[in-house]
Amino acid sequence: MAASTDAQPRTSAEHLTATPDQRARLRRLTRVAGVLYLAIFLLYPLSTTARSLLVVPGDAATTAANVAASESLFRWGLAGEAAVVLIEIALAGVLYTLLRPVSRTLSLAAALARAGEGVVMAAGNLVTGIMTLVMVSGAGYLTALSLEQRDALALAYQDANGQVVLVWGLFFGLHLVLLGWLVWRSGFLPRLIGLLLLLAGVGYLAQSFGVLVAPGLAGPLDVVVLVLAVPGELAIAVWLLVRGVDADAWARRATAAHQSQL
Repeated sequence: MAASTDAQPRTSAEHLTATPDQRARLRRLTRVAGVLYLAIFLLYPLSTTARSLLVVPGDAATTAANVAASESLFRWGLAGEAAVVLIEIALAGVLYTLLRPVSRTLSLAAALARAGEGVVMAAGNLVTGIMTLVMVSGAGYLTALSLEQRDALALAYQDANGQVVLVWGLFFGLHLVLLGWLVWRSGFLPRLIGLLLLLAGVGYLAQSFGVLVAPGLAGPLDVVVLVLAVPGELAIAVWLLVRGVDADAWARRATAAHQSQL
């Protein structure tokens, strides 16, 4: 009798279907995730382009003059990057909720990696931008430095921004590898998307480690990231927005995860 009683929950879980409330909740979560993903796709390139248009590599005086003349554009770029930071943290929480039934530990690790990426962006990209503005502001105390020194520092902060992106890529690469594995094992999202996300994560990790070790490989590794990252990130965003998850498979996975903890 005991064996029959113990087996019953597993049998029930195998044929479980999602409740209407679960379906509605999952649809809201996946739509939110898709919208947040697409917001990042839109905001991040626009924000970084707004800043990069003003930077002339190797020419500190022209870069500083461009930033001073187009300060509003530069600030809007920073505001866009700040918005991306907040979106990344919110998206990390949504993805954790969706993928927690697969593995609570790895889902949490993936969320922390994505949130860490947002912190790096805030602490790195935003700080270097703000310090550039300080250098071109013409504040009285800056007269302790010559104009050439202030211009050089402004460009140096922008160059440092490019190196901070490599640190960002380490966090983001780890996130994508974990996310890809979770999607692959989930049973409620397409395995192909999981594979594409894994490849995207490998691309980001290869770029960050590769450029740190061999800066001359930056150009080719940029191409590698573009080829490997875009399909997976775009696929997960569109799928979550348009199709969502298999609610019944998610419910079965969630029930099995709950039973394993009892």
